[in-house]
Amino acid sequence: MKRQRILALMKIQYKSLIGVPTTLFIMLLLPIALTIIFGLAFGSVIMEDTGQSVFEFLVPGLFALSGLFMIIPVASSFSEDREKGLLKRINTTPTTAGEFMGSHLLSNMSMAILQVAIIGILVFIMGYRSEGAIAGIFLAFVFMVIYSLSSIGLGLITATIAKNAKAAAGIAWIFILPQQMLASGLYPLPDSTRAISMFMPLHYASDALTLLFDGIALSDFRIWVDLIVLIFFSLVIVSAGILLFKKYGKV
Repeated sequence: MKRQRILALMKIQYKSLIGVPTTLFIMLLLPIALTIIFGLAFGSVIMEDTGQSVFEFLVPGLFALSGLFMIIPVASSFSEDREKGLLKRINTTPTTAGEFMGSHLLSNMSMAILQVAIIGILVFIMGYRSEGAIAGIFLAFVFMVIYSLSSIGLGLITATIAKNAKAAAGIAWIFILPQQMLASGLYPLPDSTRAISMFMPLHYASDALTLLFDGIALSDFRIWVDLIVLIFFSLVIVSAGILLFKKYGKV
């Protein structure tokens, strides 16, 4: 792979994101809007059992949820590239499929970091204070970057199924809603439902962020189990997404 080609492709993808208001809204403005809404609605509602506000309880889930919405722009982007014939044109250039996929992975992972940074600044302004140490906050960023891989993979699977970019945006909710409802950590779940959420990567990202923001020691084995399982899920999903899209999605 040549770094110059990957950087050039990333630049094109960033311009494409900025040029499509809907995509930019889903990737950045929607998580920000949700954070502000939950902050205003639940910032003053105190839970008797813990003494923290409902908003403070929700913050780790909001961080994790931001990465979930990346499925839509990823699916739409790949579907649009296919519609415009970009994928076929790339096959006639020195650019390899690995460079093309690598540029998408890197650009979307960098957007995930930007999402986390913006939401982190926003919740701080709104009064949230994490009990975790600096190392824990850094590890939270690592979790979100790894989790973004699973969202990119699901976006590729969606693009493989969808006939066009508009259809991709709708189909993406098949992957978003179950995780949003069952694995985001936005509210307590019964044990039976929580068992189902353990088959979803968002569960491990949300659980780890809750532990890290609550100031649990980094030596706690639960954090590292979450990390190992999340890495496994993300690698399997993104690998499946790449293979399926390369085989069936480049029509």
